[in-house]
Amino acid sequence: MLAQASVSVRGGRFAWLCGLLLIGLFATSCAGLRATNPPLERIDPSQGYRPQRVLGGRQIGDVGLLLAFSGGGTRASALAYGVLEELRDTAVTLAGERKRLLDEVDVITSVSGGSFTAAYYGLYGDRIFEDFDERFLKRPVMRDLILRLLLPHNWLRLIFPFFDRSQLATSYYDRKVFDGARFADLAEADGPWIQINATDLSVGAPFTFVQPRFDLICSDLSELKVAQAVTASSAVPGVFTPIVLKNRAGSCGFQAPEWLEEALADRQQSPRRYHLASEMAAYLDRDALPYLHLVDGGITDNLGVRGPLNNSVVEGGLWQRLQDIGAKARPRHVVFVVVDASNNPDRGFVLRPSVPSLPALISSVTSTQLHSYNFETLDLLRESLENWSARFAEEGYPLTTHLIDVAEYRIEDPEEREFFEAVPTSLGLDEETVDRLVEIGRRLLRESEEFQELLAEL
Repeated sequence: MLAQASVSVRGGRFAWLCGLLLIGLFATSCAGLRATNPPLERIDPSQGYRPQRVLGGRQIGDVGLLLAFSGGGTRASALAYGVLEELRDTAVTLAGERKRLLDEVDVITSVSGGSFTAAYYGLYGDRIFEDFDERFLKRPVMRDLILRLLLPHNWLRLIFPFFDRSQLATSYYDRKVFDGARFADLAEADGPWIQINATDLSVGAPFTFVQPRFDLICSDLSELKVAQAVTASSAVPGVFTPIVLKNRAGSCGFQAPEWLEEALADRQQSPRRYHLASEMAAYLDRDALPYLHLVDGGITDNLGVRGPLNNSVVEGGLWQRLQDIGAKARPRHVVFVVVDASNNPDRGFVLRPSVPSLPALISSVTSTQLHSYNFETLDLLRESLENWSARFAEEGYPLTTHLIDVAEYRIEDPEEREFFEAVPTSLGLDEETVDRLVEIGRRLLRESEEFQELLAEL
């Protein structure tokens, strides 16, 4: 979302964001931040928001289906919502039973704007199709936040170190969208495994709101508000303040897993595994890292894909990872549906000899970085899927893999693509725009060649 915040210049939202930033900087110029994550007294593998607990009762069957929702404000939320609708309306026959493809979703990983849709579906399931558009998609969220920021009592609160712009947003999301839900509620919701991703500036790496990650810092995720995770995942630096977590490593009996010590001991065997292990090991030294500062997840991975990929690397492969999260048998199909809501900014300045404006320059630079990194991430995912399929085959288990990306380049109609590119990255779009985005998400998935191949195989 950060990488596209400047795109909202075309939609008139850039001035609003700047206004929010200036007001916030003035109001919090003397303010600090406080950590709100509760401590974890003792690690209990049977408790908390863990994949074994969430997926244990669902069982990963013949189809392992993962959805990845990108950043991009309400544009991303609406596109992801459209994909959920299409999966709901797509019926398949598995083991002789007719069912919705949506019911086969095991994992949803998300960043920024996509995290609103992922978290809401994880908490409330099919209720999302009844009221999510009213509660979030078609609500003028940014306008509401600015109006609340301008209220006199919030000006007074923002002066003090225990209240900041992200806490203002968290309070709003908590009341208006998520009904005060905590991660304990998410664990009991009987939905897919939801991975809400932010960026930890303290380490310079993705940070996922799941209990195994919170074990490292001896914190109890179950008591944390879901709204706080979504705020961190979408906290554009400068516009929103970081979400701060306190590191209490060493106080809950955490034992480093065997793979961590192995990876740190042998850098040459797998440099990538060593790098990931080094990032995780950094949390174990609370003297060197007493606080975590979390911001928009799109900074390190705007597709939300690298978390699952990294997990498979550190665990030693796909099957090892599936076993770790409770799978009893190997799936025959592994499917990634990546919903990429990024769009291209207006580069009209290339037609003029004058120096581009600062907003246009920022928009162009960040968009270039975003699209380049997204390409590399998808290429890495595609390579990983091929490797997993080959490894399963070597072990005598045929595995079919599918990568289905729902993205702007799939839009064939020039007018529709122009419309999509003009949609700003903001938290507040008009109803007609939201409806069109939802329909685009549905159609891009439905008409995807890879999706049709999957349906034919199933």
